[in-house]
Amino acid sequence: MESDYQDLLATPKFWKTRILFLLAGLYQLGLTFFFLLAHPLGETFSLIHLAVALLFIFSFMLLNIAINPVRFKRLIPYVILRNAAYCGLAGWYYCQGKLPLVWLAPGIADAVLLVIFCAIWIRLLWESDDI
Repeated sequence: MESDYQDLLATPKFWKTRILFLLAGLYQLGLTFFFLLAHPLGETFSLIHLAVALLFIFSFMLLNIAINPVRFKRLIPYVILRNAAYCGLAGWYYCQGKLPLVWLAPGIADAVLLVIFCAIWIRLLWESDDI
């Protein structure tokens, strides 16, 4: 197990991909805390808190992918689906005029990340998992 991390640090392959997933994970972690501060936990159940909890989980999944994107490439489609779901919902409600601006900005960022993650996933499909 320790040799895996030594090999990971020794090889510069996919270092840009690792940095991108690290930044995306930190971005989503920041969004988690922002939305939690904007909608603090109260006595009633809110679906916003469920979405924030899922965003928290996905941020750690992105940080896990950043460790070794080739080994964890099977998790990337789930990240793509999460981004597509948020972009789709944000776009739908924006077209209807029911989306506050604070929710639109992450939708635009997720749309950009969606395209980048799709390109990365396609590129990693042909890489062997032993890196």
